[in-house]
Amino acid sequence: METSYTAAALDSYAERITSGVAMLGGMLMLPTLFLYLSGLLVAGIALTGAVVTVAVALALAVWLTLNYAIQPVAYVVANDALIIRRRWIRALRIPFKQIAGVSQAGALADVPRFGLRRSFNAGVFGYHGLFHLDPYGRAFFAATHRERFVAVARYDAPSLIISPARPREFVETLREALLKSASDNGKTTSASG
Repeated sequence: METSYTAAALDSYAERITSGVAMLGGMLMLPTLFLYLSGLLVAGIALTGAVVTVAVALALAVWLTLNYAIQPVAYVVANDALIIRRRWIRALRIPFKQIAGVSQAGALADVPRFGLRRSFNAGVFGYHGLFHLDPYGRAFFAATHRERFVAVARYDAPSLIISPARPREFVETLREALLKSASDNGKTTSASG
């Protein structure tokens, strides 16, 4: 039996960063548009400047698209694994045997903005990638809302930080599933022994 929890909506910080990057890309296209409309671009006078601004705007558009593609949309507690479903990229699957525990992590609310980012992003369509958090060490974020963080401790990997819309219910469900999985594995081991 699978229980699915919707990812929390973007928090205000992530919304501002996302819209700011999108607006910057749009504003970078304005000089090229004005040069084209004035006829200077066709004459080749300002071609280098136009190429540079279009290239930067396209790079920002690609970056926004990649962040949108990996944005988590649901966290699923399955029979034997936690599954993080993302918009366009394949889901992440974390087997229960790799999970040491789960708890709410409201104390981390300001960390993605101020923690040292090792990869990807801290705000565009959420918080994604590996971070080094000063007091906590390494953590992998797949979250969308800072005030709804849930920490999933893993044995051989950095902790996973996610943000279901209903964190308290999610933690209870995942804990029950982990206990059930552990007791089922114990019964299987004793039956085979």
